[in-house]
Amino acid sequence: MKAMEQHYREMSKCLSASAKRGVPMITAGCLFWLAAGIAGCILPQHITVWVYIFGIGAIFPLGLAMSKLMKADMFAQGNPLGTLAGVVGAMQMLFAPVMILILFREPEWIPFTVGVLTGAHFLPFGVIYRSKAYFFLSTATVLTAAATGYFATAQSFLATPFAVLAVYAFVCVWLVKENKAIVVRGSGVSA
Repeated sequence: MKAMEQHYREMSKCLSASAKRGVPMITAGCLFWLAAGIAGCILPQHITVWVYIFGIGAIFPLGLAMSKLMKADMFAQGNPLGTLAGVVGAMQMLFAPVMILILFREPEWIPFTVGVLTGAHFLPFGVIYRSKAYFFLSTATVLTAAATGYFATAQSFLATPFAVLAVYAFVCVWLVKENKAIVVRGSGVSA
């Protein structure tokens, strides 16, 4: 059992280092929430909902482009946890029917729905990367989207994206710090 735990820790550490703990994807998420917030400021709601729909689909390719810039290997070939991380990330596609239903039935709930669904999908990354930042990201994103959706429903196209962007930006900085700790420990220098 101890050997399995040690093997998991090593796989997680290798994945965290090679994928930079997913910072490129979180950065792409920051850009999405920024674009959604700007759209909420300048576009009518019936157009802004499409920024959400198409923007959500653009996060993955944008994250891959960001990973090239950041020299991160998001696929971590040969690491089973890399495959698991890919499956967890891809599960977002299964939320499409929910998004379509909300889009056509209650479009004012799109910011809330996108926030809650994206936040919920981050929870397993806390285990995969052994990262407190991801546990926080998941919980804080869901709570932020729920609070702004409930208390600021009339202004959710403004309140939700900027509030969630603040959570993502904070976590992005936190993940960079977690990544530095891995590199420092991995180099033999104590943190």
